[in-house]
Amino acid sequence: MPRHEESYTIEEHTRVRKAIGDHTLKSVNEIPQFHLRTLVDMEPLAALREQLKQTADPVPTYNDLSIKAVALVLRDFPRFNAWCEPDHLKLLDAVNVGFAVGTDQGVLLPTVRSADTKSLEEIATETREMVELARNGRLRASLQMGAGFTISNLGPIGIDAFAPIISPPQAAILGIGSIKPQALVIDGQVVARRAAYLTLVMDHRASDGATGAQFLAALAEMFTQPDRMVGE
Repeated sequence: MPRHEESYTIEEHTRVRKAIGDHTLKSVNEIPQFHLRTLVDMEPLAALREQLKQTADPVPTYNDLSIKAVALVLRDFPRFNAWCEPDHLKLLDAVNVGFAVGTDQGVLLPTVRSADTKSLEEIATETREMVELARNGRLRASLQMGAGFTISNLGPIGIDAFAPIISPPQAAILGIGSIKPQALVIDGQVVARRAAYLTLVMDHRASDGATGAQFLAALAEMFTQPDRMVGE
């Protein structure tokens, strides 16, 4: 029988897509990655955001709140605010947090520098500007440099949980899933509360599971006591 030839259209990889492919291939091939996951009660965080809607301009998104929470926790976990080299770990002085932004060209990683020292409104203003630049193809390379840790949040598009790929030379990345009603046990009673899965992916050369568990526990505490983010 004659071979049936399928029709197709060739779509060339963009420069950004090629760079993403090379970067992720390096990550998967060279980094011993493993992940830890936990379900966190986000009801207090949702309540804080409702309060901020009355006073903040711009109103911080959940991603902005996550950036601030992670930045504050990273102060106590310097091995996650670091770059992992073959023979050593570079512990960064500043807490610069990158965050993933999906664009038509691929995922870009803008960075909020010194995120632990900025207010929620300052973070919200910066991220809004950088997201707009990224989606319009005008995000400068300098705005994507210096991060010691990255957040990837797929919650807004309905993903419950996922393990993102570390962005070399960083030593860790956090994946945040959808904030939605989940069955939680509160004071011995099963109740429906807004919650989300947090997944920490770590470079095993830089740290181990016990430290990762401590980091996630501290981050969960920050989300359940979010007033600590206000005024810091």
